[in-house]
Amino acid sequence: MAGESAKPFVSVVVAAYNSQDTMARCLEALLRQEYPAFEVIVVDNASTDDTRRIAQGLPVKLLDEPRRGWPAARNRAWHWSKAPLVANIDADCFAEPTWLRALVAALDRDPGAGCAVGRTFVEPGATLAQQFYAANDPFNIEKYVRRTERAFGRACPWGGGNNCFRREVLEAVGGYDAETYTSGADREYHKRFEEATGLRTLYAPEAVIWHVARGSAGEFFRNAAKYASDAVVHAQFDPGVQAHLRGYVRRNLGFIARNVAGLVWRAAKFLVGRETRLRVAQPWFYTVQELGSIWGHLRGRRRVAEQQRRRG
Repeated sequence: MAGESAKPFVSVVVAAYNSQDTMARCLEALLRQEYPAFEVIVVDNASTDDTRRIAQGLPVKLLDEPRRGWPAARNRAWHWSKAPLVANIDADCFAEPTWLRALVAALDRDPGAGCAVGRTFVEPGATLAQQFYAANDPFNIEKYVRRTERAFGRACPWGGGNNCFRREVLEAVGGYDAETYTSGADREYHKRFEEATGLRTLYAPEAVIWHVARGSAGEFFRNAAKYASDAVVHAQFDPGVQAHLRGYVRRNLGFIARNVAGLVWRAAKFLVGRETRLRVAQPWFYTVQELGSIWGHLRGRRRVAEQQRRRG
C-alpha cells in the first residue's frame, strides 16, 4: 500500500550484554513487528556468553562496542545508522507486534515531540520475588511522573529501554554521556535534548513491551544500588535532584525501620491465616531495595569524587 511504503525507516537498537537467556525471544518479537520499514541493530557490549552467537543466527545487523555500558552501545548504533528514526529496546524485553507502529504514529501526530516513550509492563512471575516485581510495576511512566513531580517540583522525562528518537535530536545534542554513565543516562539525556532543541518527550502508552520478571532479592539490591548511584551522578547536572538527595541516607533508614515493623506485623497476621505470603514478603523486598539504595548512594558519591579528581 502507498501509505505503508511512505512510512519512515526506523533503526531498532538492542544493546546486549550477557543476554543469552532472553536474546532470541527479544529479537524474534522485533522481527514480527507490524511495521513495513525497519532494521534491527544488535550491539554486543563485550558479552562473554552466547549473546553474539544467538544474534548471528537471525536476520539482524550485529555491531560490537567493547566499552561497557548501554550508553556507549546505543551511541555506537545511532552513529552507524542512517535512519530518520532510532528506537531503543532492552535485550530483556519483548515487544508487542504493534509496538514500533505505535511509537512512530505518536511522533507523526506531534511534530513538537523529539522522542516518544512507550509503556513497559513486567511479565507475571512464579516466585515470590517475581510476583513482587510485577506487582510493584517499576516501569510505570505515570507513576514515575507523579513521583518526580512530588520530589523535584517537576516531572522528569524518562524513556528507559522503550523509546524512539527523531534523528535531528540525536544530531543536535550528540549521544548519551558515556563518559559519565555506564547506565542510568536517560534522565540527563532527555533533559539535555529538551533544553537544546525545544522538543519534548511524548508518552505513548499504546506502545507496549514486556520486561522479564526479576527473580531474586539479590537482583533487587543490585538494581536499586545502580539506580541510586546514577542518581548521585545525575545530581551534578540537576539542582532538583541534588536537593532531593539531601538527607537521603537518613530518610532511607527511616523507610527501613518502617518496613521491618511492617514485616513483623504482617508475619504475625500470616501465622493466624489473615495475610498472604506475598504481602508478608513485600516489606522484606522493600528493605532489600532500600539497603541497595543506600549502598548505591554512597558508591555514587565516590564516583562523583573520582570524576572530579580526574577533571581537576
